[in-house]
Amino acid sequence: MTAPKTTPQTAPPAHARKEVGGFLIVGVAAVVLDFAIFNGLLWLGWRVWAANAIALFVSMTFAFLGNYKWTFAHREVRSLMHAYVAFAGINLVSVVFIEAAVVLVEIASEPGGLWLNVAKAVATAVATVGRFFAYRKWVFF
Repeated sequence: MTAPKTTPQTAPPAHARKEVGGFLIVGVAAVVLDFAIFNGLLWLGWRVWAANAIALFVSMTFAFLGNYKWTFAHREVRSLMHAYVAFAGINLVSVVFIEAAVVLVEIASEPGGLWLNVAKAVATAVATVGRFFAYRKWVFF
């Protein structure tokens, strides 16, 4: 079975492809930064929850700037303050979700670094899908 051919009428608009592509590039860079900081702080002896919280905050700020300046630059932003507050609120929900997943894995099984990273990766992937749609709806109109 072959995939249906894309015609100009069925092709996603160029701005939609740019948004998804830009979001993925900014997101991957933010995740790399997040994991690098998380693992660096763990290596320095920080507690899991503190290392995760700091890494998430720094990577969130990086992601906001990347999405604001590049991914959603063509969309209207009512005010930078509104955009950042909405972005931070959406990310706060994501941070709580990711933090809970990592800490629950730590409590449930006292795993090593590999399983903490697996839990963090799965929770980050789930949160990322939700963030994309939330950003489009409430941050970058």
